[in-house]
Amino acid sequence: MNPRKKQALWIFSVLGTVFTLDQISKAIVIRNVEAHAPYRGDIFFHVTHQRNTGLIGGAFSDIPLVAYIAPLFAFLVLVYMYTQLNTHSRIQAIAYGMIMGGATGNILDRLRFGSVTDFLQFHFYFIPFDFPWKYYPAFNIADAGIILGVSLLFITLSLNSESEKHVPGDI
Repeated sequence: MNPRKKQALWIFSVLGTVFTLDQISKAIVIRNVEAHAPYRGDIFFHVTHQRNTGLIGGAFSDIPLVAYIAPLFAFLVLVYMYTQLNTHSRIQAIAYGMIMGGATGNILDRLRFGSVTDFLQFHFYFIPFDFPWKYYPAFNIADAGIILGVSLLFITLSLNSESEKHVPGDI
């Protein structure tokens, strides 16, 4: 099998896994957790059910058009990024699949429901001073896939560009 086909197989396998886990987890939350239920006390992590009409952390929720245009723009960037992937890097293929799986899950939610279901939330109640995200915005499996994928892709692309600068035998 040629490297590009092997890469595509990894990408679509991870994309499908992230997308499926995301959609199943959101369906479970929608069915079993009351939307916008009150916070349940001082715990570090809890499951909630929030409808996010905006972007990350609810940004631009008052400008719905941005919430539809930004993911499409990001998708175009991802299409370009595909051409930059190292066909021999399994980590880059996995990272790209995580990003695409997460993006697909959130875009589908936005098109179906007009919002994205967020349900994982951290509360840093034990920190003795206030900071903007002491009560961290809720997120979902798709968001986690996107963040982990972007982080992995950034690290591998950075390491590749560093190794290209230092060719063995160069002074």
